[in-house]
Amino acid sequence: MNVHIDSVDHAEWKRNAKYFMDYSIYQTWEYQQVRAVRAGQQISRILIVGNNGSPVLMGQVRIKRVPMLGLTIGYIQSGPLIQVGSYEESSALQALVQLRQSFLCSRVNVLRLNPNIENDDQGERWIDLFSSAGFQRVTSVPPYHTMMVSLADSPEQIFSRIDRESRRNIRKAEQSNIDFKEGTSGEFFNILKCLYAQAKERKGFRGIDADDFAESQKLFTEEDKAKILIAYYGNEPISAHATAHIGVNAEPIIAANTPDGLKYGSSYLIWWKAYLRAKELGMRYYNLGGIDEKLNPKGYLFKKRMGGKEVFHIGAFEICKNPIVKKIWRVAEWAYRLIKK
Repeated sequence: MNVHIDSVDHAEWKRNAKYFMDYSIYQTWEYQQVRAVRAGQQISRILIVGNNGSPVLMGQVRIKRVPMLGLTIGYIQSGPLIQVGSYEESSALQALVQLRQSFLCSRVNVLRLNPNIENDDQGERWIDLFSSAGFQRVTSVPPYHTMMVSLADSPEQIFSRIDRESRRNIRKAEQSNIDFKEGTSGEFFNILKCLYAQAKERKGFRGIDADDFAESQKLFTEEDKAKILIAYYGNEPISAHATAHIGVNAEPIIAANTPDGLKYGSSYLIWWKAYLRAKELGMRYYNLGGIDEKLNPKGYLFKKRMGGKEVFHIGAFEICKNPIVKKIWRVAEWAYRLIKK
């Protein structure tokens, strides 16, 4: 195997990333660069190529220094990329070991991974591989939980799997005087950001930092830019929805509604239109985004009714330099979560 660290350019990264089934917006060069810069972190990129010349593993490691604790934390969001169409477990295991050896001790004290891998029968094998490579599951981090809508069938079949009440809301909205526009420009993203900021203020939730995606959108090629749908009633935007079509699955990055969007049903219709657009672009699934039945029961129920299959990921994994580092890191993380609450 050949290990390349910080020697891959943007074009080579994008070309190799397309081999992986677990590639998403969260492992794009642009998004990770924006996240690192805005958070004052360093970023290091690794590409591991097999003896046959095909990529086996890729990952962008955001590195954060915590001087007060004497720690350097490396984090791979929604990665590393490791799910290729066909793979040998021995090669995958060897690549994970190479990843660990390339960063732990020499670059970071703690290396945490959050793979974009479903916890199905195959996911259990991946859990074993990460463990065999020396990584431990992080029980304090809840596994990513979502709904996956298959786009393989006809639109009629996809629609039939949506809950009856939600289908009724979609049909009702289709009969209303709602207009839709789609775009990728900064103008569209600004409308989306505005509606999202209003929704956060109105509902009092923390949400995400929309600027991470807005800045990434500026850097993406037109092919990779998120498609933004905006619903208008009269001349007023009442719903907005941005979807990333990167890799094999579509994924919403931001969605927002005004009270009128809920009143006239565009909150349902805009998701349905996002499904159809993703299918048109050849996506295999529409990932409805993270859900949490306890913290956001209304959001969970809405997505549950939209025709998807409930899915959990295999969770986070990490390895620490030594037991002392591990203990310091555990206490620090516990304190951070306590303060955040």
